[in-house]
Amino acid sequence: MNPHRVTSCIPRRSWSAAAAAARCVHQPGPAFHSAAAAAANFKFNPSTSAPPLRTTIVLQAALPNTFTTQPHRNLHITTAKMSTAPDASAAQQLIEKSKFLAANRAVTEHLSPTYRHIGIGSGSTVIHVVDVISKLGTTITGPMTFYPTGDQSRDLIQAAGFRLGYLSDLSPGHALDVCFDGADEVDPALNLIKGGGACLLQEKLVATAARKFVCVADSRKISNHLGTQWKKGIPIEVFPMAVPQVLGELERLGRLSAQVRSGLPGKAGACVTDNGLRIVDAVFKPLLTELPEGKQEGEEGVWTVDGLARRLIEIPGVAEHGLFYGKSGLEVESGGAQKPVAAYFGMEDGSVMVQTLENGLVKA
Repeated sequence: MNPHRVTSCIPRRSWSAAAAAARCVHQPGPAFHSAAAAAANFKFNPSTSAPPLRTTIVLQAALPNTFTTQPHRNLHITTAKMSTAPDASAAQQLIEKSKFLAANRAVTEHLSPTYRHIGIGSGSTVIHVVDVISKLGTTITGPMTFYPTGDQSRDLIQAAGFRLGYLSDLSPGHALDVCFDGADEVDPALNLIKGGGACLLQEKLVATAARKFVCVADSRKISNHLGTQWKKGIPIEVFPMAVPQVLGELERLGRLSAQVRSGLPGKAGACVTDNGLRIVDAVFKPLLTELPEGKQEGEEGVWTVDGLARRLIEIPGVAEHGLFYGKSGLEVESGGAQKPVAAYFGMEDGSVMVQTLENGLVKA
């Protein structure tokens, strides 16, 4: 046995004795089948700089243990991480499946074969909406025209082979038959926060151009008050030159924080919308559906959804905000409604929940 092989792995002062013993065993050379065998073969080389005391520590740590059969402590951590990966993957697959089921239910109940003008929103759940519609076949989808809310939904429409249209192509007085879109948060009154993907202006244009807007999302978007689940703030689309003034006005309205959205990691600098504008994300206290008795809008930073929505759009330089509020298509006959007539949620257990103003949130 080469004594230099053993002494070369004597630990530095920061090593533990057990770690030192483990490192000695795993050095290339004759395999030791037990700690006792290691000790028997060990010979101290006085020519090395390692003191005998440190060598003794290695032997004391090695002798009582059959350490060649003991796994290193870090292996437990690695194994735990590896064992959770399949579970996380399975959970994500279940969420995606539930999104598809929600999309399927929404399309089945709200897309009539007689419809000709269909709005398509943005977001991960809308991918499933387009998938479901494409499965209907060209006999049904061939006569239809699909209207996007931005570049992403335009690409989805074209990839599915659908006829692409734009709102500017609609004749005056004509409306979309239905619009399908997602949401970042939905409250019990079907008020929404949208704009996490920076498409809020075109999303609102398409939604209000439709006779009915149908929301498709997942269970994480269900909320008692807007601003409790979606904590990134209300997206506000702003003209670049007006950003400083808008930030100042938001402070006067009692925002908790407000900042211009970054384009990172995909793009350096500020996030630029499809319209060439900026996004300001403004965090407020959770929004109410009605004020407590004796309170006024904005007092101590407390707002209702409707009150704050109206105030934000009045700020000079604001093109649009991500609060979808007011009336639904069931309440407005000629279009112009921002709220959905129904919201379909894919749940983590694979079920679908449907929320309407009439019935609340019920299992489909």
